[in-house]
Amino acid sequence: MCGAIYNINDHPGLPGLLSELGYSREEIERITGTLVDARPELRPTDPVLSLIPTKSGAKVMAATWWLKLDQATLQPDTRWATFNCQSRRILNSKLHSIPPRSYRSVVFARGFFEWQPVYSGGRYFSSLSDEEQQRPPRPISKQRYLIHNSGDIMLLAAMCKHWLDAQGQPVVSTGIITLPPHPDFQDIHHKSFPLILTKDELSRWLDPAIPSDGYRELFNTIGYRQTLEAVAVSDNNFAPVGESLLLNAAG
Repeated sequence: MCGAIYNINDHPGLPGLLSELGYSREEIERITGTLVDARPELRPTDPVLSLIPTKSGAKVMAATWWLKLDQATLQPDTRWATFNCQSRRILNSKLHSIPPRSYRSVVFARGFFEWQPVYSGGRYFSSLSDEEQQRPPRPISKQRYLIHNSGDIMLLAAMCKHWLDAQGQPVVSTGIITLPPHPDFQDIHHKSFPLILTKDELSRWLDPAIPSDGYRELFNTIGYRQTLEAVAVSDNNFAPVGESLLLNAAG
């Protein structure tokens, strides 16, 4: 995943989800009114609404969508593209062990966007030769796709880091965990697919006492964990403009 997030800011299910997480009506109003960016589309380095493990339990807060920050400025360190975290590297990358260490977290979204490249001759990625797939040519056009789960809130597995600014105030950064690409998804995005969680997995996922090594099997997931829909949409208002592809969960 390297596109954009469809913001959850005005999702009708957000207050209910926050209530399930133990927030009062007043707290929900504060969160939805002050912590969520109002733009419908969020890109890397933007603040994203996240569920973050803390010493007093998991808390909903805004996190910068870029895991590695500059230690001096606490701005995204763009020398490295850390808005995504490859699942195969979570257990061995120094990025997650150097201070501040990484913890498992969750990013809330309506869904996410990818841009399907169309190459010369109207070809898609699967039609390219093996040599071309190693170094794809420049596409002649791109079609935006929205990937979502029938209007439900999407729980994107992520890694986060806790920082302190010059005044001692907490700052949180995050990177979304990506799996290897699914064969049925390669024409839309051939590089990766995000790890998506279910509600009943949240408690264990956010428990910092459980080492990430215990999620080795999850990090090696092949196939969709939930049935999703990928629909071609306009760049302007995300209205459907073409075909819809059902991404069926395994089993």
